[in-house]
Amino acid sequence: MQLGLQDEPAFADLLEAVREAIPSLEQKGLSRVLMGLGDTHEDLPFAHATTPYAHLQRVVAVAEAACLRLQAFWKEATSEDLDDRDLGFPLFALSRLAIYSEDTFAVGSAHLATKIRGELPAAALRQWLLACNSVNHSLAEHETPIAAYKPSGGWGQEEDSRLHQMAGALVVFRNPDPLLADVLREVLRRPASQMKSSKAVALYGLQAVRLLSEAGAICTSTLLSEASLTTELERHLEVKSGRVRRRSKLETVVGEALQRCGFEPVHDVLAGPGLSADFRCLRRGRSFFVEVDGPSHFCVRPFWRPRGRTVLKRRLFACLGYPLVSVPYWLAAAPGAYARRDLPARPPSLEAGQEEIQRLVTRPWTRRFVRVGFGVSVEPEQVSAKGYYVHT
Repeated sequence: MQLGLQDEPAFADLLEAVREAIPSLEQKGLSRVLMGLGDTHEDLPFAHATTPYAHLQRVVAVAEAACLRLQAFWKEATSEDLDDRDLGFPLFALSRLAIYSEDTFAVGSAHLATKIRGELPAAALRQWLLACNSVNHSLAEHETPIAAYKPSGGWGQEEDSRLHQMAGALVVFRNPDPLLADVLREVLRRPASQMKSSKAVALYGLQAVRLLSEAGAICTSTLLSEASLTTELERHLEVKSGRVRRRSKLETVVGEALQRCGFEPVHDVLAGPGLSADFRCLRRGRSFFVEVDGPSHFCVRPFWRPRGRTVLKRRLFACLGYPLVSVPYWLAAAPGAYARRDLPARPPSLEAGQEEIQRLVTRPWTRRFVRVGFGVSVEPEQVSAKGYYVHT
């Protein structure tokens, strides 16, 4: 955690005091608690698998108590009584922590969906969509009012990166027009140099819009088909993604196991424009891709729930017809280390077994396909005992 807070006894006492005070807090106080947790634990989604169990439980307990209190407020209030910031900020804070409470997101989203018919600021809509997408919360029931949204001042004044974020946030919907069409028309109106100011994550969302719309997986009347723009998009996405790309120890041990199995793994490859995978492998003359899903690919709670970007990548591979084998991080752990993440677990040993990898790849394909479509989450009953996912 930041500044080693997990090792500070005084911080543990503070978390316990906050948890005990939550029943007496008002809405804004609850929002500040969750935002404070997000600020002090911004690395939790990446480190939760090895975070000391006692500290992790304290953080989760505070978040869960705040969620229950928020639900009580929101269920009694009308949408007119609630400020969009009182709704959006807590959801965004929970998404930063990668802690998913279905009831909290459902009740908060219902109020925001009502507000969208009024004067909901574009920033509030973007924050809401990004928060829900991050923890893979479906907004399918609110697709119609979201798709009909029009900001009072149009999209002309929106920053390039924010505009790209908005477009990417809409790929979870099957019919995101006219909103997506409006956003894409503004993107096309601007010079191709707009890609330079966007972060990799925003460009990835824009590339997802392009690939899914070209494949017919999302319906929009406006396509990102201008050659100069798509060339710049791919160039900047490759440069900015490569800038932060590192080979993890987890990838190394999985790669070694794949090599021992005779799958001839090639590390860090492109399956298509802007679509990377950790490995490309070969079996009986057939290529397939392997993605090593580390702790940040899953929620902190529930631990098995894939986060939005993980689901989006699987959807992109499936849509474009690329076989993808997803290997969860707990595969490279000592047997049983992550069998029950609600109980103390010893840290991963980073020893991916050759036999497990062999079974994963050679198991009959028809029994291992899991399709992740529009608004569909991977549930525990869809996960095998070893936690494998395969998508085609």
